[in-house]
Amino acid sequence: MATATARSLEGLMHDLTDEELLALTDSNNRPLLKKFLAEHIAQMWHPVSYDQSLGLVALIKRAVGERNLGNINSNITPERFKLAGTGVRRVLCRVEPYLDNETSEQAAVRLTAAGHILGNTGDLAGFLHDHLEQVAKWPGWVLAISQDSRWTYPDGRVYVPYASVNGAYRDFGLYGFRGRLDSNYGVLVVSE
Repeated sequence: MATATARSLEGLMHDLTDEELLALTDSNNRPLLKKFLAEHIAQMWHPVSYDQSLGLVALIKRAVGERNLGNINSNITPERFKLAGTGVRRVLCRVEPYLDNETSEQAAVRLTAAGHILGNTGDLAGFLHDHLEQVAKWPGWVLAISQDSRWTYPDGRVYVPYASVNGAYRDFGLYGFRGRLDSNYGVLVVSE
């Protein structure tokens, strides 16, 4: 499985021309290249830390803030969306875009096949709290689609949580796992 650093570099390589790739092999450019890559990787991953002992609802309330408590979907409960543990969880997070007309089900398969670890509901609440500006960059939502972030409604439909920010408005809701999205929406991935 590729590391987070290898995946970051692989993604960057797709954006370079042949001439730029050749310049990277020049040994005179190594110090500059190392500095550039360190800065690039640092910008992509965002540290998140949250205390799971607070409980899921408290983490979400903290993330959306006092003024937005009415914007939390009441179906998001600790019984339906389990946290990964009981202590402080520290992860690095970033958001990967959906492909146009892609479902969360398809995105989960694609991203895990590429070696990504999918973020869970607690990670999403922590990311919203710690990096509000990163969530706000997405015109749509940022979704947590890990296996433990899927809730099956009695009629068989599966839902996953999302976070969104629009100015002072913050929302923590649910969206259908098989609903189609586009590149205005993102999937939270983590590096543990």
